[in-house]
Amino acid sequence: MNPLQDFLVALTFLTRLGRAHITTSEAISKSMPMYPMVGLLLGLILALCSRLPLSSWVLAWILTGLNIYLTRGLHWDGWADLWDGWGSGATGERFWAIVKDSHIGAFGTMGLILGLGLQAALLEAAVSRDAWPALILAPVFGRFSCLVLARMSQNLSRPGLGQNAVQGATRSALVVGGCTTLLPALALAPSHLVLSLALTSAVLAALLALGRKQGGVNGDFLGAAIIAGEICVLLPLSLPIW
Repeated sequence: MNPLQDFLVALTFLTRLGRAHITTSEAISKSMPMYPMVGLLLGLILALCSRLPLSSWVLAWILTGLNIYLTRGLHWDGWADLWDGWGSGATGERFWAIVKDSHIGAFGTMGLILGLGLQAALLEAAVSRDAWPALILAPVFGRFSCLVLARMSQNLSRPGLGQNAVQGATRSALVVGGCTTLLPALALAPSHLVLSLALTSAVLAALLALGRKQGGVNGDFLGAAIIAGEICVLLPLSLPIW
């Protein structure tokens, strides 16, 4: 095990920050414990950029765009694909044909508008409240959520890049990823953290139920889990008690 090498593989796979190179499916699987660490780097970048002397809404849109740029929109692509498949009401292979279609449909478009709009609004709340711990934790927690869903989907993986992630979601990967997530999580108020955990658990349960209904979980499910985890960390900031 080479943690630095695993981190670089995860960084290259999940973001545009790594050095592009050809890697193997095995290396991608072994890099799973480093997913939250990649999120920590992204969170630190977002928190640092949130200090720019601009209005909160301008900063929110900049952070939203920066997050998309740094990740190449990879996870939002999975989010949109899953909305198309779920919104169609299709089942079985028809569902998977819609999910894998490179063209975005009406439900995917609506999902992107709702998701990006909500994330931008929540980032504005984080900036205006100077909630930099939440800005750091959101990308970390999103990637830990992906790791948790992958672990829960061990018997549901479908061929593709998502299968590599599912195979790499071992117990030790959960422990390493959980330890990485724990430190920034402790910077939040306990009530905030509990609510975020409850919201994320509900979303992951819904994704797992959809995967079981459709007979599989792929990379689009895992990408959607990342987006959902990020949103669930920021969502409590919209309540008046914070």
